[in-house]
Amino acid sequence: MSIKRILALVLTLVSVNAFADDSDLIEMSLGDLLNMEVESASRQKESLREAPVPVTVITKEMIKQAGIRNIHEALITFVPGYTDAEDRNELNFAPRGIYATSQQKVLIMINGHRINSRSYLTAQPDYGIALHNVERIEILRGPGSSLYGNVALSGVVNLITKKGKDVNGTMVDGSFGNAGQGRLRFLHGSGSDDSDTLLWGQFYRADGTKQELKADDPHIGGAANTGDLQIDRVDDPPAHDFGITHSRGNWTFFGASRQTNWGEPYANNGASGAYEYNGFRTFRGTGPGLAIGHQHLGGKYVGELGGGWGITVNPYYDNTNIEGILATANATGTVGSQGGLMISWQDQNMGLTTTVDKGYDDFMGGKGTFLAGVQVDTFEVIDSIIMGMTGGNFNGSVGNAGVGLPDPANTPGAQLLAPGSEAIYSAFFQNKHFFSDELILNFGVRYDEKVRRTGNNRQKVSPRLAFIYLPSDNWEFKLSYSQSFVDSPYWYRYNSLVLFGGAENTDPEVLGATQGVVTYTSDDKKIKNTSVLYYQNASDLLTAQTTNPRYINSGRVESIGLENEFAYLEANWQAFWNFQYYQATSTIDYTKFDDAFAHVPQITSNLIFNYYFSKDFLTNVTVRYIGEQKYADGSADGKTVDAATIFNLGARYENLLLEGLSLDARIYNVGDSEYHQGGQTGSALPFLQAGMWYMATVGYEW
Repeated sequence: MSIKRILALVLTLVSVNAFADDSDLIEMSLGDLLNMEVESASRQKESLREAPVPVTVITKEMIKQAGIRNIHEALITFVPGYTDAEDRNELNFAPRGIYATSQQKVLIMINGHRINSRSYLTAQPDYGIALHNVERIEILRGPGSSLYGNVALSGVVNLITKKGKDVNGTMVDGSFGNAGQGRLRFLHGSGSDDSDTLLWGQFYRADGTKQELKADDPHIGGAANTGDLQIDRVDDPPAHDFGITHSRGNWTFFGASRQTNWGEPYANNGASGAYEYNGFRTFRGTGPGLAIGHQHLGGKYVGELGGGWGITVNPYYDNTNIEGILATANATGTVGSQGGLMISWQDQNMGLTTTVDKGYDDFMGGKGTFLAGVQVDTFEVIDSIIMGMTGGNFNGSVGNAGVGLPDPANTPGAQLLAPGSEAIYSAFFQNKHFFSDELILNFGVRYDEKVRRTGNNRQKVSPRLAFIYLPSDNWEFKLSYSQSFVDSPYWYRYNSLVLFGGAENTDPEVLGATQGVVTYTSDDKKIKNTSVLYYQNASDLLTAQTTNPRYINSGRVESIGLENEFAYLEANWQAFWNFQYYQATSTIDYTKFDDAFAHVPQITSNLIFNYYFSKDFLTNVTVRYIGEQKYADGSADGKTVDAATIFNLGARYENLLLEGLSLDARIYNVGDSEYHQGGQTGSALPFLQAGMWYMATVGYEW
């Protein structure tokens, strides 16, 4: 059945009660959002009004209404300043123009548990992270190292899962769509006064769409690179996320296993050409792309020490497996032309974070909360391998010379990464002081010391200072300065690939940002608008060179920007709108053209409009505007990628025919627009994006 017929069926079924009386329409206001407590901005619960830095909250309702499929889509839809910045084998985003070839600049957590790899620093923001189990997503925009240390360079994303007692039942759904899409999900929750359990699972795969890369494509490395692209393939292996949270007494336990492989759409070499996906042998089920598997076990104890002191203890263990087939040769019409590399490595990690906190009254003319903590992170790269490929099969050697890379060795099964271990020891504190109900000071600092496998230790101090002024229920004013860092990944310092090798003595990358926030909320709590003006200065950024070592600390960036978030909520409709504009004022070894970063549009905007015909029937329109972007093509002015406007449509009907049965239908890129986006370096070409996709979902809750 086509998607048009499904949508027609939904509209027919709802027509009898589409215009229900007002008592049937949902009552919605900004009250819940305004009074919401967030945890990520200060590592303790506080109202969104009191958060010291810009925080975007994406609720479970917003995810469901807009038909959001993965965390990448959630961020570029709802968070101003987050734009697409794909690598050839990894999904990525660029917060405020600061990005790398992998998602290594933003810390991603689930219930405060880090899921970024320790050796590679990435956390793939795609279908390996489920969203149907999420209560809300908190996005701390700007530096986050004063609380979270390494990786939190340009932001923190924390997914807060639902409580089992709030689910209080079981949900299953199944989805199908074009491009071989298939998705299965389940969620089960239960709870009582002293116990709470949530179980979830997600399985997703897609063949991707075959789109021809033609010689007249405006962004192609030459006629020899033509052929079929496999866009947005998720398979070999498919993506999954299975997990559990269980609370009893003072303890909460969290365990999860996730895996994903976002298929490589373009050949992994400078020409960015097409290749024959099925011409490659898989390695332990992994096809072209970069497959990341992550298993995590963690706990959280929240108790009291006496004397008004509270204590929180978070131990964890996780394991990350990274495997990939890098297709480095362009197609020439025969399977035998397929060359590449197979890479694989594994790291194991353990750590512990302990914090203490205490509230106080009558100090310095006010009251407040003091929080202090220590953290230990250790990891070890326990195994790795690299092998060349010829004709889509393994050739028994490293084989770099055959794919345009100097051959460091000619040994079957050579080490990709030097084995070894590293550790980070950290201490931090934060003080939130109320001079009055209107004036708040939030101050914190963190010290991190990295014990590296070789060379000297690295130390970083990450401060944050914020003033918050709340003169009335209508207005909020915030001014903050913070500094953050991300240590040079183990991957760059110790891998054997000349193309990606870095110096062992590279320093941490550093980002400082000053942010001013003004928020207005109407008296009737129907309108909320937040504007953010920021200035950021990044230094010691890792940049790619043409000589060895390839990656060194030579990049510097200064930029200013304006971000805006607007919400208007009525009883039966909602409108969310966000907008961002930036200027790159100065860069060194970080490509820009005039005042724009390479591959990052200066203007992006999203409009999300939801209309409820009844409390059970929802329609949604999402409009995404992506401004023009530039990239290096050898000319002084660079080459321009045209702006694009993308429309998504959706409809959802709950309690269809019987209680608990739901039907959801979505069309993404309704106009089947052909557009390009992303690109990860100053010279890489932007990628052709998927055309029209559709998905229909049938679910049942009991």
